[in-house]
Amino acid sequence: MIIVRYTLGIVLVLAVAGKLRAFGAFRDGLGSFGLRPPIAPAAAAAIVAVEALTAAALFSPVPDLVVGVAGTLLGVAFTGAQTYLLIAGRPASCQCFGVRETVSGWTWVRAVLVLVMGLALLGAA
Repeated sequence: MIIVRYTLGIVLVLAVAGKLRAFGAFRDGLGSFGLRPPIAPAAAAAIVAVEALTAAALFSPVPDLVVGVAGTLLGVAFTGAQTYLLIAGRPASCQCFGVRETVSGWTWVRAVLVLVMGLALLGAA
């Protein structure tokens, strides 16, 4: 499970770095999900913080159960948000890694992979 932990950790580190590099665009992109000021800045900061804390936990001796729950919850949130936008059929910016990228089947698959890795860690616990 160490490979799953480190892979998920690297994905989250890259996501945090990208979001911090283009934080304003990430914050503004949350409008696609209905999050607008004054909620968007707090939500953007919370998302980055949760991803960063989860990444740190993945590289630490925190038990698989704990990081599995965190990874699964992030995966559910990401997959749910991507599914919502795809079903709504509205072109929206993902900003998943701080890069303006239109929500697509590819971004949905990446979100599902986060969910699958979280579930794998839960299963190993």
